[in-house]
Amino acid sequence: MQLHRSLAVAMALGCAFAAAMPAASPFTGKWKFNAARSTLTGATDSVAAAGANTWKFSYGTFSWTVKADGTDQATPFGSTVALKVVSPAKWEITDKAKGKVTATETWELAADGKSMTRTSVGTHEDGTPMHDVVTVKRTAGDKGFEGTWESTDVKTTFTEVDMEGSDTMVMVTLPAEKMKFMVTSDGKESPVEGPKVPPGMTISGKMTGPRRIEAVTKVGGKAMDAETWEISADGKTFTYTEKDSGEAKAQVSVLDKM
Repeated sequence: MQLHRSLAVAMALGCAFAAAMPAASPFTGKWKFNAARSTLTGATDSVAAAGANTWKFSYGTFSWTVKADGTDQATPFGSTVALKVVSPAKWEITDKAKGKVTATETWELAADGKSMTRTSVGTHEDGTPMHDVVTVKRTAGDKGFEGTWESTDVKTTFTEVDMEGSDTMVMVTLPAEKMKFMVTSDGKESPVEGPKVPPGMTISGKMTGPRRIEAVTKVGGKAMDAETWEISADGKTFTYTEKDSGEAKAQVSVLDKM
C-alpha cells in the first residue's frame, strides 16, 4: 500500500522510456538521485475505522477501504493490498500489481503512539533489492493507527532516471522498474507503461522553457499529481518537484547528471 508511492515515490518519480532520439535537449542524459539534496518529507495520509476489522485509507484525493482478513483487495491505483493485523502496534501489508507481489510492508507504532515506521521490502523489476523506510508523525487522532500522519524521514532505494529529448518531446526511463512514458510539447496525454503501472495511467505535459516542463499524471482520468521538471543552467542538475492532488506540500527530488 505504501501510501506514498508503492507505485507512486515510485511512481511519480519513477516513470520513463528509453528510446532513440536526437540528443538535442538539456534533459537528455542519465540522472542519479541525490538523497542529501532532496526533500521527500511532508506527504500526509490518514487511516480511519470503517467497520469491524476494516479500515479506510486516504491519500490526497484518493481513498480505499480494506478489511484486515489477509485477502487481496483493490485500490484506486489498479493494484491490490492484503492487510493483516499482527498486534495493536503492528500491521503487515502485502502489495500486488497485476497479481504479482511488489512489496511487503510492516507498519509499527512507536510506544507513545505519536510516530510510526513503515518499512517496505521487495524486489525492483530489474532484480535489485528494494528496501524503503518511511517515518511518519501523528498530526491528528490519538488511537492506534487511526489518525492523520505526515512523513518526517524517507529512505528510498530509488536511484536513476534516464532521459532523451528534442525540442518537442522528452522520453524518460526508470530502469529499475522498467517504466516508460513520453511527454510532448503539445500537451497530449500519453500512456505510462510498465509492470507496476495502473491501467489507464497517463501523463501530459508542456514545455514552458528550454529547460522546464510542467506535467500532470492521471489514473483513470483523475489527476494524481502536478509535476515540474527543471534542468539547471549548467546542465548538471535535474530538479523534479511533485505535488500530489489534495496535498499541501510538494516533494522535491534532485538528481545529478552522471
